[in-house]
Amino acid sequence: MYVKKAGAFIPGMNISELESRYTNESNPKAKLRLQCAILRKKGKSQPFISDVTGLAVTTVSGVLRRIERRGVEGCYAKKQTGQPPKLKPVQKMKLKQALSNPPTKQGLPFIAWTTKLIQYFIDKKFGANYVLRQVHNLVSSFGLSIQKPRPEHIKANKQLQARFKKKFDDKLINLCKQDMRSSIWMKASSH
Repeated sequence: MYVKKAGAFIPGMNISELESRYTNESNPKAKLRLQCAILRKKGKSQPFISDVTGLAVTTVSGVLRRIERRGVEGCYAKKQTGQPPKLKPVQKMKLKQALSNPPTKQGLPFIAWTTKLIQYFIDKKFGANYVLRQVHNLVSSFGLSIQKPRPEHIKANKQLQARFKKKFDDKLINLCKQDMRSSIWMKASSH
């Protein structure tokens, strides 16, 4: 798209206003964008502006179009909100409370919480699907740390596990089939 030159480029501002904004600007990216606007207001071509600023011609074109559309505020980046959280604060508190107790209190036949078990629990209880890395980040924010357990827990209740295995879904069957050498989540020790 063609960007207007000289007086037709941002007609509401003159070069002296742009130059005063340029001298008062402290943000280096905004300053560079203002320099592009000043040069375009002076009637310079986009390849010339590209040579002077060191930006690619396509970048210069994008900057000038943004300034033409939004005015001088186009020099500043818009705040990106990001993806909304999958769990509400109340749900996070419920999850934190649930993780403070062993999984058996939640009706799961395990002695300790693993990352995959927490992922399963979040999906079933709250309907939020997290990848393992984000489960790790979420649980770490609760002040829990990951520990490497013994190969098999001494107090494992085999009868409870066998009874429970008869009445749960396929995702949980796969969790039960995994070896019990997976890392588990524990309260972080204060050092």
